[in-house]
Amino acid sequence: MIQISNDLFYRKIERSDLVHRVAWINNPEINSTLTFVTPVSLASTEKWFESTITDNSKLNLSFFLKENDEYIPLGFGGFIGIDRNNRRAELFITIGNKTYQGRGLGKKIVTFLIRFGFSELNLRKIYLTTLENNERAKKLYEACGFVQDGKLRQHFYHQGRYLDCYHMSLLRNDVE
Repeated sequence: MIQISNDLFYRKIERSDLVHRVAWINNPEINSTLTFVTPVSLASTEKWFESTITDNSKLNLSFFLKENDEYIPLGFGGFIGIDRNNRRAELFITIGNKTYQGRGLGKKIVTFLIRFGFSELNLRKIYLTTLENNERAKKLYEACGFVQDGKLRQHFYHQGRYLDCYHMSLLRNDVE
């Protein structure tokens, strides 16, 4: 585990994290704002894990909160589509543990990922997408400095309806 703050930690995703990931992705309260095709199985997630751990265009992290010497799984996040030529990547984050949502941990994790992306990955641009029904995430990203680049109308078919998708980005020189 690598420490982010007093009680917040992360590590590269491990096989033992997959059970939580599957439960979170399959939870209707969580996946109502995600673009995963659900349900996902542990077997398909293990297959995904095998392919992703050697893929240099992805960085999948697990996040934990330390309480009373115990590491409590919070969620997952990181970067996909890491393009080292153009120095850009897509950020993603999910706080799957409902008990810890709304406590400012998402903002801490996004802030950490921004710093990590610009300093460790040497990115010039970090971008993301969020669905129209995820207003909390949109406000979080804006609070972290992301600006809306555009909106793709009715871009995702999700749970029986088409939803708009917002594209947002943050440039290195926006935060320097």
